[in-house]
Amino acid sequence: MSQTIPETQEKTDNVFRSLTPEEISGLENRGCRCGDWSRVKVEEPFDPECYRDVEFHGDIRLGCAADATAEAVGCIPRRCGIYDAVVSGCAVGRGVLINGVRGGLLNLDIKDGAVIDSVYSIVCGGETSFGNDVKVNVLSETGGREVTISRHLSAPLAYMMAFHRHSASLSKALDAMAARQAAASRSSRGHIGRGARIVDCGEISDVWIGDGATLRGAARLTNGSVGRAKVGRGVIAGDFIIQDGATVDTGARLQGCLVGHCAEVSSGFTAHDTLVFTNSRLENGESAAAFCGPFTTTMHKSTLLIGGLFSFFNAGSGTNQSNHLYKLGPMHQGILARGCKTGSGSYMMWPAAVGAFTTVTGRHYSHPDTRLFPFSYLINDPTVEAGSASVLIPGASVGSVGLARDVEKWPSRIGGAAENDPVNFNWLSPFTARDLLAAIERLRELENVDSPLADCGGAFIPRRSVAKGISRYTMLLRLFLAGVFRRKILAVAATNPEITPSALIDRLREAPSADGAGQWADLSGLLAPREAIDTLAGEIISNPGMTIEEANAGLAEIHSRYASYSWSWTWHNMQHFAGTDFSTLSAESLRRMLEAGDEAAGELEALFIKDAAKEYDPEEASLGFGIDAGGNRREILDDFERVRGNLAGQRFLSMLHRRVETFRGSIRNILTLLETPSEPFFEEK
Repeated sequence: MSQTIPETQEKTDNVFRSLTPEEISGLENRGCRCGDWSRVKVEEPFDPECYRDVEFHGDIRLGCAADATAEAVGCIPRRCGIYDAVVSGCAVGRGVLINGVRGGLLNLDIKDGAVIDSVYSIVCGGETSFGNDVKVNVLSETGGREVTISRHLSAPLAYMMAFHRHSASLSKALDAMAARQAAASRSSRGHIGRGARIVDCGEISDVWIGDGATLRGAARLTNGSVGRAKVGRGVIAGDFIIQDGATVDTGARLQGCLVGHCAEVSSGFTAHDTLVFTNSRLENGESAAAFCGPFTTTMHKSTLLIGGLFSFFNAGSGTNQSNHLYKLGPMHQGILARGCKTGSGSYMMWPAAVGAFTTVTGRHYSHPDTRLFPFSYLINDPTVEAGSASVLIPGASVGSVGLARDVEKWPSRIGGAAENDPVNFNWLSPFTARDLLAAIERLRELENVDSPLADCGGAFIPRRSVAKGISRYTMLLRLFLAGVFRRKILAVAATNPEITPSALIDRLREAPSADGAGQWADLSGLLAPREAIDTLAGEIISNPGMTIEEANAGLAEIHSRYASYSWSWTWHNMQHFAGTDFSTLSAESLRRMLEAGDEAAGELEALFIKDAAKEYDPEEASLGFGIDAGGNRREILDDFERVRGNLAGQRFLSMLHRRVETFRGSIRNILTLLETPSEPFFEEK
């Protein structure tokens, strides 16, 4: 089966020439065969010694291979050229090594420096978009929230495709945008990028392979695209996109999936109709119809993610959901807001929705909606309603040192290819602060409820937990308010170092634009005002030629304005909580807010330390240590300390303390500088 070289390549004929009779003879003497040598064009300098046991078909372009070497496996240099292969309708770049391709290479453009070694076949069988037109049914397996994947799709844009179905015009515009991307990607010729390495693989069909990609040991790949990514041993994938920096390895199975920047799917993980975005890590388990936003992590064989929205999520072993209810099929969906965790053996029957940074344990059948109450525990209490009740403890996760570790680790794990993704790591933001304000109001209503349990949307809140919830939420809001004012003060002073404290306060009194003052959303990692997203949606609708890259640029622009939007939301929405009118802000009111934030930071660190101390409890945490101590308590504790160390030497707590002290120190510096209202704010004292 042969293919004519496209017009774009015909224009380069001036750099190629026909083979001479002597060169043809030399090739044939080395076991090469071709039905029509006139269709083989070569680039100078050409050396027949670089070709052995090659079967050529159709129009062929051979770039220079003379005097070039490549590394296929390990660091062993190999002479470039084509050996023991079937090549049909291909254009081969300079310095390419092709070896041991018995099944053949068909209709490919192979760029400079690529290596293809010990591969059964790589073919492009006809017109294809290389996975860029695949529709993934997320959340509802029966359809309705389809996302068309592409090489350039970002998590926020995918979120808009899936969750902004309330706007028929936007859905139509996004579908058209995806169709244009698919059309632009459509070709009858495959692509193997510059410097790509494809070694010891099986069948590869209709797959676009980008510059610098590494495929080593993949079993079967069909209809997809691989960016500057790694695909490893035993991988089987169909109808897929693997973006730059991603890794798919060790027997993973993908069908109808996107693996985003610097994400990893490995260790036999099985996924269908799943989106896996920035820096997520999926191992051993399985997923179906899952929208896995940034930093979704599941690593256990018994874990299933199905029909849900997740981000900054950590799944415990045996985590499971169901989305069918044995009625009309798998059509129900669940929402776990950013930062949620599930304990071992947790189960949720969809539909359900859980608030941000909530820890879920036990089994839940009552379809709870706890989005109003972030930073909570959602547990199954066997003493309530014959063991079937979901019980919510508001604010219970606020003091968990695990929360502090998560907040710290996410930014440090961002990969190089994901640096430009619009991921916002702020755990306290207008998105969570809005819920904290509403939760406090709701909890104050529950203070007057006589029942020991208050029913709140499919979950019960114990009355004894109400006061602590209000206290924890108030502490977080004080920390958030002080943090926003601190950033604003430092930003104003940085642009005008000569400003005096009194003039600075005048600046803080100025009402900012209302942009960002309304409702906020978390678009799978992008925290943004709904108004800004709606404005971008309007631009997408009104601009029928907008590309996915341009839409991503619009989302990145919104992301870059977070500080401005956050200040606007805080100024317009936190005055009642602060107990002061910001338009007439006094130095004393500002001082009071900053001092409250400083105190809240200290309280929160104390809670973290108290929680971490449980890991070093001499009675419980040392259980199982000193296995041959014969009951000698001293030996047990010595063994424990030498293995685990002690609380004072805990490195994470030391790092956390430095972070907290940096925050509190800057607050105290500002308070000190406010004492001299007529002197320059940043003047050395």
